[in-house]
Amino acid sequence: MLDVSSFDPGVREGRRQFLRTGAGLVSASLLGSLVPGSVALADVPESDRRLLLVNAHTREELDVVYFQHGGYVEQALTEINELMRDHRADKARVMDRRLVDDLVRLYATMDTDEPIHLLSGYRTPETNARLRKRSMGVAKYSLHMEGRAADIHIPGIHTRELQQAALAMQSGGVGYYRRSGFVHVDTGRIRNWERS
Repeated sequence: MLDVSSFDPGVREGRRQFLRTGAGLVSASLLGSLVPGSVALADVPESDRRLLLVNAHTREELDVVYFQHGGYVEQALTEINELMRDHRADKARVMDRRLVDDLVRLYATMDTDEPIHLLSGYRTPETNARLRKRSMGVAKYSLHMEGRAADIHIPGIHTRELQQAALAMQSGGVGYYRRSGFVHVDTGRIRNWERS
């Protein structure tokens, strides 16, 4: 199900080529987010979209093309849902496709071959309530419970740089957690916050 071999150095050039060919898509979509009336993601030609993701808790790895030939690949989305599951409860749900697209757009702006490391994707209400008791930074009605949020970091990329790139997309909520070393992204209303 999860393609661990895809992180071998032999495929890095393929990833670079993927990012180079996708640069036009990313540039257009970022401009669409920043400049009113300019080209948005839905207005550019459809191209393949690939997600490179590691679950920081389970160490599962995924390198999958989830959008191809103008449509989403259901099997690939199922694999993404599984990797982004609540590992504490071992429960998955359908993740927001816009969140997945945002992760790919954000990743393409980073100069790295390292995959995105997922600290938290979906959370059951029970898991969210437990985490909320331990930390003031956990929202009672967290979008994690709806499959609309992810807490991420990328090895070798400064957390502030990742936060700034996420803010530039103007796509949803962005939280910066300096001490914990991760950025929260979600598909809710556009807003941002910082925690030490």
